[in-house]
Amino acid sequence: MDSDSKNIFLNVCLALMLFISGATSSFSQENEDLEKAELRNKYQKEFIDLYDQKLYLQSLRPAKEIVALTREIFGEKSYRLITPLNNLGSTYYMIEEYELAQEVFRECIQLIEVNSNIISPELSSPLYGIALTLNRFGQYEDAIKVLDRALRINHVNNGLYNPDQIKIHDSLTESYVGKKDVKNANHHQSFQVFISKKYYGINNSNVDESLIKLAKWYKRTGQIYSEREIHKELLDRQETRTGADMASLVETYKNLSFSHRREGIDLFQSTNPLKEALEAIDLMETPDLSLKFEVLLDLGDTYISYGRIMSAKKVYLECWKLINEDESMREAIEDRFSKPVRVRNIEIPKTYPLPPVGEEIGKTIPGSISINYDVDENGQTINIEVIESNPEGIIDREAIKIIDRVIYRPKYSEAEAQPTEGLNISHQYNIRVTDIDNDMAEPVGTDTIKDTSDAPLENPIE
Repeated sequence: MDSDSKNIFLNVCLALMLFISGATSSFSQENEDLEKAELRNKYQKEFIDLYDQKLYLQSLRPAKEIVALTREIFGEKSYRLITPLNNLGSTYYMIEEYELAQEVFRECIQLIEVNSNIISPELSSPLYGIALTLNRFGQYEDAIKVLDRALRINHVNNGLYNPDQIKIHDSLTESYVGKKDVKNANHHQSFQVFISKKYYGINNSNVDESLIKLAKWYKRTGQIYSEREIHKELLDRQETRTGADMASLVETYKNLSFSHRREGIDLFQSTNPLKEALEAIDLMETPDLSLKFEVLLDLGDTYISYGRIMSAKKVYLECWKLINEDESMREAIEDRFSKPVRVRNIEIPKTYPLPPVGEEIGKTIPGSISINYDVDENGQTINIEVIESNPEGIIDREAIKIIDRVIYRPKYSEAEAQPTEGLNISHQYNIRVTDIDNDMAEPVGTDTIKDTSDAPLENPIE
């Protein structure tokens, strides 16, 4: 074989070897990526299972692994990282690692902007997540800016009246509450009703849910008149609807009654909705005794909260008579009457003495008090005694006056009211001081401050 032929032969062999080597390497890489993808799917299933069970700390490891494997398979800037990063940020948020959650959500936002644009609908979730962390840090102004951007993106992509924006309005509400801006907080709650009416139609039953939510908001913030007006609107809708759900209708009657009862001014306005509810139940083809029991219980509690003890006892007796109609009601009735229940609750102040209106609370030191008392068969508190107070004598007299005004639904046994002995309340409070020597200020009022407890903010995971 001449030299030219040899060279050609060697070149062909070399090319063939390189091709085989490349193919083998490519095949090996494909196998490795396939294994990583299978492992990623395994972690994804594990993450979802743990997260759905609210085992957030345990779900952190698979969330991290999913992000790492996604980077290895698809690269650092791949759009496929968006969902894993959102999930990881959500997990950090749920275990209260808010700074780490912020970092991950910001990385997610940068990734979306690189792969898409600054108004991509995918931005809503990480923006929402960042806003939640800002609210947790008390950075309400910053949270509002982020949420406003999320809302604009939502409107551009989904229209002005889409229901996906509801959670953004809820978080904006919390931000404005943090700023003590009730007007704007109200707007972001009431606008949700407008959204529902536009999206579903004014008469659609889905609108009822947004009205109920708005009523709860007004109740939470002490806007009793506004709350009552929403209950009236809801009642009008339910009463005129063919085939109305009786349980929902009764709940509205009860809420309307309670909005009057909270004011403690008008007995008729407080009891009349409950009597109408009882009439509606009795008109059913087969009256729902469980619903009737709940309404009777509320009616008795309303009477006793107004001091109409004999009227309350008659209604409570009607509750027990339901057992004669259906023996299966016995367990529920006995359970609800097994111990005294507060029906007029007055809170001991969380800060005492209270400052004059418009004055800051100022410096405080911690205090505590523990009180024993009994409840008689009329639901009145008796034998009130301070058993421990630290410091002694600061809030004692005021606390006794408050417990004396509390009214209970008394315990019942076999339709007979029973006294209850040995009830106790322990209360932690802040003592307002006037100077560095902790001299106590004189009491300036006896109104109470009631803290509002709210449900956790929505989880940003999608």
